[in-house]
Amino acid sequence: MGFLTNFVDNTANFAKRPIAIPKSLAVSEQDQIQDALRVPRYKLESVYLTDPQAFNTVNKSRQLIMQAGFKIVAEKKGIQSKYDEFFKNIGKIGMRTNTPQLLSYIHHDKLLYGAAYVERIYDISQTEIVDLKMIDPKLMDFARDAEDIIVVDKNQNPVGYTMEVGRIGNKMLGDKIPVSTEGNPIMGNIVLKGTQIFLLEFRVAYFRMFSFGNRFEAVGIIEPAFQDIIRKHKIEEATANSIHNTAAYPIVGYVGDNQRAASQTLMNSTLDAMQNLSHSRYMVFQHPTKLETLEVKHSEQVDEALRYFRGNQSAASGMALGFSIGTGEAINRSTLSTQQRMLDISLDSEAKATAEEFKVMILDEINRVNGYGSSADLVWGNVAAEEKNEKIGRLMDAIGNSVIAPEEARPYVLVSEGIEPDEVAFKKHTETKKKESIKVVKNIEKEDNNDKEE
Repeated sequence: MGFLTNFVDNTANFAKRPIAIPKSLAVSEQDQIQDALRVPRYKLESVYLTDPQAFNTVNKSRQLIMQAGFKIVAEKKGIQSKYDEFFKNIGKIGMRTNTPQLLSYIHHDKLLYGAAYVERIYDISQTEIVDLKMIDPKLMDFARDAEDIIVVDKNQNPVGYTMEVGRIGNKMLGDKIPVSTEGNPIMGNIVLKGTQIFLLEFRVAYFRMFSFGNRFEAVGIIEPAFQDIIRKHKIEEATANSIHNTAAYPIVGYVGDNQRAASQTLMNSTLDAMQNLSHSRYMVFQHPTKLETLEVKHSEQVDEALRYFRGNQSAASGMALGFSIGTGEAINRSTLSTQQRMLDISLDSEAKATAEEFKVMILDEINRVNGYGSSADLVWGNVAAEEKNEKIGRLMDAIGNSVIAPEEARPYVLVSEGIEPDEVAFKKHTETKKKESIKVVKNIEKEDNNDKEE
């Protein structure tokens, strides 16, 4: 068969063809330039813990995503019980984290750091995944060589990850660093620094938010506004100190007159008397003395600068300023509706992206390693900041006007309200409704016939 036949023949199967060797690089020395500009993750966490707007933005985004609800659905119904049993029993390792908490933590870390790490816990024989455990992103990085370049395999995937354990005694926790062979070539030699341990790639599920560059690295919603947040904190601190120091207007004393100059001793005694003003309302000076207060005006640029930095922080998060700081903004209803819609789209996109990552890195791996015999999907509900009653009301109107069928709207209502579907009861209910409809139609026909006879 000729070369072109491989492309025009109906029996051609591209999935079975061998993987070609890419001609481009996945990583290079240029990556170090961008890495040097990145904000360390411990600083991102510090901002999250000390900046009210950052704290509220991350948590409100996570809460809005989680309130949409989710379910894990196996493609083959007979296999559903295996997935249900697995996720029912996770959390034996690492703070007894259940499935909703696990997904909530993944969203939280992606929003804050741009990355989330989950360890797939294997049994002793390394033949079955038995648990899932969150890993602190501050401690994680890709395995790198002596020049800080990410080490990849022949398919240009990361060979593994490093974790900062903080104690030399804990270095026995990691995996053995793999050696490059002819059958499994590795591009680079992994170098561990300080108290790092090495973890093989198959142990760690790496979730990314907004990936960039080589697509190995990712960023969350705090880092793009990090410098503005720091500047905002400095201005707030300086303004607070200024207000504290000038809460009461400064008092200036003029001692003496044009006939008698004041000595240093006299000025010092007058100053001592003035310093007692906070304790005494009355005082007498034996020499001519005049007291005045100096009115202090704070710069009007402070409010403008703070508004600018808060706006940049809001833009980085994709959440309108009024939502992120929790105060009403002077905007019309149309603009507010648009901002709410954009927030819905942003959070819904993030929820769906995480669901896809969870399927590939968690569900597919569990199916492959544990041999369940059927893949599964993480189905996420519609994320919306609007009231559920409003959306359900629109769905009911659409059903009433025959725009959609009740069965099309039912999954959204079940997931949004957290209701476990009962297919037997639903089938019985629909059959009863059909019988009632038929009965109503017959009664109408009977009444029409009686009217004609009369």
